[in-house]
Amino acid sequence: MNEIVLINISGEDKPGLTSSLTSILSSCGVNILDIGQAVIHDTLSLGMVVEVAANSAGVFRDVLFKAHQLGVNVRFSPISEERYEKWVLGQGKQRYIVTLLGRRITAELIARLTSSIAAHGLNIDKIARLSGRVSLHSTYAGVRDDASPFITLETRA
Repeated sequence: MNEIVLINISGEDKPGLTSSLTSILSSCGVNILDIGQAVIHDTLSLGMVVEVAANSAGVFRDVLFKAHQLGVNVRFSPISEERYEKWVLGQGKQRYIVTLLGRRITAELIARLTSSIAAHGLNIDKIARLSGRVSLHSTYAGVRDDASPFITLETRA
């Protein structure tokens, strides 16, 4: 019987980090069922749902040691087969994409938008910034002072 585990990795991003960790998983024949990664201001947040053979606790030890060497945090959370299958079935639900465009994206704007999304019974799956970063001073070469930042939110029922 195989086990399903959510692996969360967080810490300072550096080249080769994801490669190092997935190489360990690969050497143990791990199946990656889902993966998502974001880097915000050089801070990595990486999540993987993996399927491993029930007798392969050594793979988690190896990932833990490598994470320690790389200076990142790792957390393992078991997922029941029933919970995983329920999650898979939910992936077929209708999705909506909301784009927020403005001179400045404030916490108030995001709070109002996400409150409305929640009030309609929707769940946010992904938030992504699609525009360049906004300078605090607008004097750097190549930074347009008229660029409007925008983000997109992907939701599902």
